[in-house]
Amino acid sequence: MGSGISRREFLQAGALGAAGLLLGGRALQAQMVAPAPAGGDGYAFAVISDPHLREDREGEPTGVEKFRAILARIEQQTPRPEFILMPGDIHPEKLEPLLPEIGLPLHVVAGNHENAAHREALRGMFPEDFEGRDYYSFERGDDLFVGLCTAISGDHVGHLQSQQITPKVAQPAWLEETLARRGDYRHVFIFGHVPPEEKCRASTTCLNQAECRWLHGLMARRPVTALIFGHRHKQVDFTFAGVPVYGMRSCNWNSAGEPVGGMILMVEPTGFSARFVPTQT
Repeated sequence: MGSGISRREFLQAGALGAAGLLLGGRALQAQMVAPAPAGGDGYAFAVISDPHLREDREGEPTGVEKFRAILARIEQQTPRPEFILMPGDIHPEKLEPLLPEIGLPLHVVAGNHENAAHREALRGMFPEDFEGRDYYSFERGDDLFVGLCTAISGDHVGHLQSQQITPKVAQPAWLEETLARRGDYRHVFIFGHVPPEEKCRASTTCLNQAECRWLHGLMARRPVTALIFGHRHKQVDFTFAGVPVYGMRSCNWNSAGEPVGGMILMVEPTGFSARFVPTQT
């Protein structure tokens, strides 16, 4: 984290303050997309990405302590989020004992740190979401949330179908069928671990080029409200076939000294807004 903050100070900071304060001399401003009007059927949800719960970095709080700290910050936000999305690199053997402490519903997908046993464990921990698959969707009122499996174990390049994904080759067809019902929903949010590359170029940290092009074409035909991904451990936001993409920072460690934290999205009938929530103020 590079701030020289003690473990006690870090954990205290995770329970105080509000998003948008100065962190290391850098103002964290609210990031707005399709500004959300006041009133109406509004609600908030949170995103906490790449907790890497078993990864402890020397001289810093443990991965579990950092996760608890961002949870405390998220649960203090106004309005209080209704649920949390977690797009991968979780380490489920560390998450399971923490579940009784988490005061909000949690919706997770696997990252490239989750092997076959980890994915099976996640399916068992969240059976109502996964229903035996590694991807799923759920509804909140008139809105749809789609959790994709875009990662396989040990590969930083993303995939939508693989022998490691359950079922192995069904996800693209399932996604196309799911988005064919786009008109039934007010908003559709898609979240996953490995993101697409902005211009569908070859990359070692994004969805493989062929499947990236396929997803770009699908978004052009069936545009959604927003795409949310983790994996890169830094903020990388762009538009993809006209759809806003949020590349999430990790809540454990980030590249180039970027702060750890999560994100709050406020959803209204005609738009949404997004803001970063730093763990320490």
